[in-house]
Amino acid sequence: MNKKENTYELIINNGPDQAYEHHILDKKTFIQETAKLLTRPKKIFLGLGDFLELGDYNNLIDAVLLDQDITKLEGIIDKNNRKISEEGDIPFSFFKLAVYYPDFLFKGVPVECISTIGRKARLFPGSEGFIRHIKKFNPLVLTAIPFEISIEYMKRMGLSKINLLATEYKKAVVNNREIFTGDIIKFVSANRRSLAIEKIMAEMDYKNDDILYIGRGEAGSNTFTAHNSIAFNPAEGILSKPQYSIYGSTLESLLVLFNYDNELEEHLLSDSYEQNLPSLIVFSRIKGKSRELIELELEHRQMQENIIGLKIEHSEDSYASLEREINVLLGASTINISMVRSMIFSRMTKYLDDPQGLVRDIYSIARERYKNFCTV
Repeated sequence: MNKKENTYELIINNGPDQAYEHHILDKKTFIQETAKLLTRPKKIFLGLGDFLELGDYNNLIDAVLLDQDITKLEGIIDKNNRKISEEGDIPFSFFKLAVYYPDFLFKGVPVECISTIGRKARLFPGSEGFIRHIKKFNPLVLTAIPFEISIEYMKRMGLSKINLLATEYKKAVVNNREIFTGDIIKFVSANRRSLAIEKIMAEMDYKNDDILYIGRGEAGSNTFTAHNSIAFNPAEGILSKPQYSIYGSTLESLLVLFNYDNELEEHLLSDSYEQNLPSLIVFSRIKGKSRELIELELEHRQMQENIIGLKIEHSEDSYASLEREINVLLGASTINISMVRSMIFSRMTKYLDDPQGLVRDIYSIARERYKNFCTV
């Protein structure tokens, strides 16, 4: 938004080989025009990782469970596994979320430890307000984030397990306590999101216009391409794939697209909503974009990411405070967290002098396991 002129931008994209239509509108006209863009869906699908949440869980897991020396191994793992993934067919996320976590990090760890992290890790700005307004579309969240973490996000947004399709790990009850045992039951990520959506569409006899996928990260790349979709502040790698791209500083910015029959107009025109209005919406009649349009979208993305960063920095819940709260909760529980950390350290310490051995072990498991998860 240009604050001085109080205007907002709407672009109609006609593909990479045609000029795009650039409209600079006042607030009321912007809200009226954006309300015409999207057909009311019957079902909404959402990404979780870095869309509905901030990604704290990954760092919090390291901080709560790992010795600093062991944490350094993750950087080596990520670098090597990304290279292996680029050269092969196994998604990068599979190495970490379907092998490293269940078989190396979480094995033997009480489920309560991981659930506690999910109860405290931060939601993306505007998540709760956005979900409250779209709950009537019975949203289904698809995520590779482990169920025990992601279900806690769902609860905080007023959703439940019927609204969640997440990666699940094998568990067992030992001494009256549920623990992770290694291995996985279900993996949800990358093209598997699209497969899950297609399965539900077939079951419900939905057409593409009946459903809507919303996310922002590259993990949903295939989903943006295959289905009616909205990308929120999308990564550059997926800019040309969604039908709708929207740039805002809170997920409530998305509500301008859900103003069916002007039912949200009073809220959208209110002074309290002013700071939530998106600075730019791009509707693509044809997939693919010119470099000029991509550069313009990247400018808006950077502006909104800067605003989001400031919001997070000045929020009441800092990352350090979350870490302290989790440690207090675990310290007050019946879990011997020191013993858990010692168990993980003992298991991982042999790799400190042989990090490539860890990469080989993870790849060996991933190669065999991925064959068994080629369908949803």
